[in-house]
Amino acid sequence: MVETFKGIGDALGIVWALFEDESGRLTVQAMLLLAALALATAAQCARATLPAREVKLGNVTLIGSGITLVFGLVGVYFLIQVISVVFA
Repeated sequence: MVETFKGIGDALGIVWALFEDESGRLTVQAMLLLAALALATAAQCARATLPAREVKLGNVTLIGSGITLVFGLVGVYFLIQVISVVFA
């Protein structure tokens, strides 16, 4: 059982190395992946609020728009980080 957990830990370490460089910062590929996931989530959230907008459910639209804004800003943040790393 200990061997199994050791193997899982080693595999997770290898996967984590794909996302972090020697200095502890996220790699460009990891930041692009996180940006894509955040922006895709924002788009899905915006699409999910469309029926509430048509029926004019203000609270649902407001909360959905807030969540969309947060995920959109996270995606933009990671894109800005990618630009700063690439052009630095």
